[in-house]
Amino acid sequence: MLLNLHERVSVGAVFESSPNPVWFSLHGEKIVVKEVCYRWKEREGNDIIHKFTITDGFNVFELSFSALDACWYLEAMDEGDGK
Repeated sequence: MLLNLHERVSVGAVFESSPNPVWFSLHGEKIVVKEVCYRWKEREGNDIIHKFTITDGFNVFELSFSALDACWYLEAMDEGDGK
């Protein structure tokens, strides 16, 4: 089931030429990023939003990073069935 959230989250990331999420915190639980499936950029006025579709091996999440505000957001999650 797809949940649209746009919820501010804490993210551990590596910043090289662009941000790369390694883990994030969701309701006090640390979610480790197993794979970055897709990454893209969108422009909103003066801001560049880095977007990521990631997985922890069970669930799929969409994270975004605002370069202007230096804030991370959990945009959506698709809860897997755990199989």
